[in-house]
Amino acid sequence: MSPFLPIYFVLLWHSYAESQPSLILSSNTVNLGERAKISCDIGAKDEHWVFFLKQIPGNAPQLIIYHHHSFTSPRYGPGISTDRYTTTINSAATEYQFVIKKAETADTAHYYCAKWFNSISGIHSDTESDKNTGYNTLEITTEYGAGLLTFQVRNL
Repeated sequence: MSPFLPIYFVLLWHSYAESQPSLILSSNTVNLGERAKISCDIGAKDEHWVFFLKQIPGNAPQLIIYHHHSFTSPRYGPGISTDRYTTTINSAATEYQFVIKKAETADTAHYYCAKWFNSISGIHSDTESDKNTGYNTLEITTEYGAGLLTFQVRNL
């Protein structure tokens, strides 16, 4: 047995032992034009960035916004309007709140909160070939620190 193998298992266990985000919806349904909020509790203030992604069933997840307690303001995914979305962070930097300012029918989707467990050079992925290729290759899975919620925007 290689002397490096036990170290590999310790490092692998450490990545799984990181605190996992948990999501809380303000409501499962939101009326058209209302504010929608999704809270993501990351457990502890840490160095990881927090991402919010939207996925319409049948489509790939889309990066909407990401934030970190060291940023002065959130950063947005490609083509995302700063007028529609924002995030806030509590004073302990343990809860990130994703806000849709005025819900539209197109906002009915699955929403993910994910922590970036890797360095600035890449986003966590299971396969080496997926690393450093862009946001749409982000693996969304609960064992790597992501949560999922679905809510629906309804017309009255």
